[in-house]
Amino acid sequence: MKPFRILLSLMIILAAMILVPQSATATELATAKKTVQAAINDGLGTFSGKTYPLAERSRLLEELLRRYTDPSLLSSIILGRHWKKIAPAEQASFSELFVRFLVSSYAGQLVDVPTDQIIEVGEPENSSGGKVKVPCIALPQTNTASPTPVEWEVTDDATGRPVIVNITVEGVSLIRAMQDDFGSVLRSNGGKIEPLVEALQRKIAENDRLNAALPR
Repeated sequence: MKPFRILLSLMIILAAMILVPQSATATELATAKKTVQAAINDGLGTFSGKTYPLAERSRLLEELLRRYTDPSLLSSIILGRHWKKIAPAEQASFSELFVRFLVSSYAGQLVDVPTDQIIEVGEPENSSGGKVKVPCIALPQTNTASPTPVEWEVTDDATGRPVIVNITVEGVSLIRAMQDDFGSVLRSNGGKIEPLVEALQRKIAENDRLNAALPR
């Protein structure tokens, strides 16, 4: 074989090693399942049958988000190629704003969480991009309702900590929906991050206003 062909073959092998994500090991699969189970137990234990003022619900939700996700990693996934175009300080600022957006979006809904809610965690499997997919079923509270399929995606953050990076409920991906919404704002403004930040700030203010009007 000529030297050029040898070099070409080595380059192809190296590219395949880089581009094709390795499958998760049995230990990594088990760790992903354990992470999801812990997040579910922690979430239900925190909010099931509990009544908190809005400020306390918001604080508890933020704690859970920071415990089981990585705001910076989530932000980078949602912004995609635009993430690397902004300075580190802007990345940090956006990540904190994103946490506020999530808290304001969901804290108002965390009332009347049933005490007998059961979520069955299934067996994890490899997903794309080196992630692990953990399927779950949320069992209905009445015989007339159907079980709700919930799918979690877990990967490691920069420190090697397993974190949740997506939740799909009945086929609707939370991250994909935000990628579409945020991407639309970015495309409409030439990829500039400032209009997206302003849009998120307006949405947070609107969420806060609606949450404050909800029954305590």
